[in-house]
Amino acid sequence: MVLLTHTSIGIMSKKSVEEKPSKTAMFAALHRAIANKEFKNGRFGADYLAEYFLPYLWKILIEFKIFRAIFKSRINKYSPGLHEYVIARTAFFDSIFRDALNKKIPQILSIGAGYDTRAYRFAKLNKATNIFELDIATTQNRKKKCLKKARIDIPQSVVFVPINLTKETLIKILEKAGYEARKRTLFVLEGVSYYLEPESVDATLSLVSHSLHSESLIAFDYAMPISEDNLNNYYGANSFTQLMKKYHSDEIFLFNIYEDKIESFLEQRGLKIIKHLDNREIEKTFLLDKHGALIGQVTGHFRFVLASPNKR
Repeated sequence: MVLLTHTSIGIMSKKSVEEKPSKTAMFAALHRAIANKEFKNGRFGADYLAEYFLPYLWKILIEFKIFRAIFKSRINKYSPGLHEYVIARTAFFDSIFRDALNKKIPQILSIGAGYDTRAYRFAKLNKATNIFELDIATTQNRKKKCLKKARIDIPQSVVFVPINLTKETLIKILEKAGYEARKRTLFVLEGVSYYLEPESVDATLSLVSHSLHSESLIAFDYAMPISEDNLNNYYGANSFTQLMKKYHSDEIFLFNIYEDKIESFLEQRGLKIIKHLDNREIEKTFLLDKHGALIGQVTGHFRFVLASPNKR
């Protein structure tokens, strides 16, 4: 059976994200939707809107425990730790996003927003923040259609900014959309950095480092390089790499960096690390239940970072 897996009908398409919505964004929404059905709480399954971005059949099937179990067993077979990683990643970025809204930071830039729903889930917390959602037009257009179909209001604070990060100049597009470099800003790159060319990563980090407000922040996750020499050193990394090559060849990883290089890498680009979490710290911070038991391991070669401009 191949229901609700990365081998599902339609997932083998070789079209690029410029021609069709992102597959990986769709699967991230699927993971979040299943977590919401399973845990029914804000700690591990906070995204109660994720299901609205799923194809109709998937949305029906995940209502049944047996199909959720099938999905999780198959993803754990082909990519151990991936489901848990998405749960932890959602919790990390939720916490950063909520904190920014509570502090009334004037601007949030969600770069490569995909089917992120924070602007809608946390709308009642937003008293003074403009939220810019940046993504490729194909994914963004589908997102807006899904929101409309689900009768989810788009707050006036949300600005959709269609962009191809590999081909267009980020700052020019943003300035046209209303972004102001002088204002304190939270830059969010969830599940994005590894899909960008190194030049696009540099352009994004340059935008952050040149923010005129010293208390601006960037939150992102990144992946470490996996090779024959280290593929067995990180839980699930070998399986994950093979899965991406086989089923997501049109959305391959283009940027990665070793964790002992990330601090100097950011310093060279005018940024300083505030928080850096490895796989074990991710698990202890975001995957412990109310009894202190770990709900699962994450794919081991991913890391979380929170950084700010290094204004001296």
